[in-house]
Amino acid sequence: MIRKRHATSQPIMLIAILSVGTLAQVHAQGFRNPPEGARAIGAFGGYMTFAEDAHTVIHNPANLMDVEQQTFQLNMLLGYGRNTFNREGIAQQKTRSPAFAIPGISAAIPIDERFAMGFAIHVPYGRSVEWERDGYFASRGLPYAGSMTVIDAAPVLAVRLHQNLSAAVGLNFYNGVVEQDTLIFGQETVGIPDGTRSRLDADGRAVGWNAAITVQLPHQQRVAASIRSPFSINFEGDNELEFGISSSASARIQYPTIVRIGYGIALTDQLLAEINAEWLEFSRYETLTIRDQLFGTEESPVQQQDTWTAGIGLQWNFHPQWTARAGYKYLENPTPDETYTPLTPDEDQGVISAGIGYSQERHYFDVGYAYGIFSGREIPDTNPAGGKHDYNVHLVSLSYGFRL
Repeated sequence: MIRKRHATSQPIMLIAILSVGTLAQVHAQGFRNPPEGARAIGAFGGYMTFAEDAHTVIHNPANLMDVEQQTFQLNMLLGYGRNTFNREGIAQQKTRSPAFAIPGISAAIPIDERFAMGFAIHVPYGRSVEWERDGYFASRGLPYAGSMTVIDAAPVLAVRLHQNLSAAVGLNFYNGVVEQDTLIFGQETVGIPDGTRSRLDADGRAVGWNAAITVQLPHQQRVAASIRSPFSINFEGDNELEFGISSSASARIQYPTIVRIGYGIALTDQLLAEINAEWLEFSRYETLTIRDQLFGTEESPVQQQDTWTAGIGLQWNFHPQWTARAGYKYLENPTPDETYTPLTPDEDQGVISAGIGYSQERHYFDVGYAYGIFSGREIPDTNPAGGKHDYNVHLVSLSYGFRL
């Protein structure tokens, strides 16, 4: 039985694919995707305390009590994300397929003055990265292409506990899918030619929960808080070599607890301001244990770190039917230099954003734009992915809502 691959291929391959998410090419905070909906993208640093569209099911479900009509909403996030790698005197390379798209749908359903329901399907975690098959990383047995998608189906119930106090609880049903390509070297003695492609396909499911609360304060102020429970997905699937040999493989990844707080104030009848902060418990994910039918069991460190975000958002209702938004947010990344891989492109960053929305009696449309501010990241040469990593990300979010 074959017990081991090239020294770097097996552990690094699965660390990379199971420690990142899919679709977005690069976004700080590990494998988490950008916020759902054009209003949240437009006011990137603050869309929680005054959230009032159907996507409030995701951002702050306690605010479902502020949605007066049955509302259904579609969202599409479009983006461009390019990663560039440079190791002086050795290699320079850019990722392929920089465009990506992330869809979402949600519904807010008032029941009576005390209760409301909501439901959303969105992609909270995900990333897709593809380097050249004949490039620097692939030729060294490192993973060169991979993606992960974690879809969340989230039913929520909100209740008005007091005139100035509302709360919500909900469930999260997660479905995750991963795929990754790497090349194998150094296994010719067991019948595997150098440069043989290995492809991992695996999926898994999990259940979590969430809760939120909003308090209305005097002088048009609000305070809100939410928590999203941690969860783990046991990914199971096949690791297939391109000449037909395959083996079953499994691994477990842990996703973070997320705690969020926000403060909002209506500065005037038309101008709303909000600040918020988040804590993400990425440190739950310390070690990746890989079980492969052919290649045995290996443990590899991941050592992700807890992170914080902080931001501010503005909303200006400058016309009865038009609203402008802007925001700024700072995000830490959880991946230390020692466990950085070609498929975990991440660094601390700022995000600036702007957006505009139009609303009439039954329909509303919103557009949001966000730009990531990066300075580049230098990974030490002691890491196989050592070198200068630079990033370029643009996001455009489009939302359409319909009120019954």
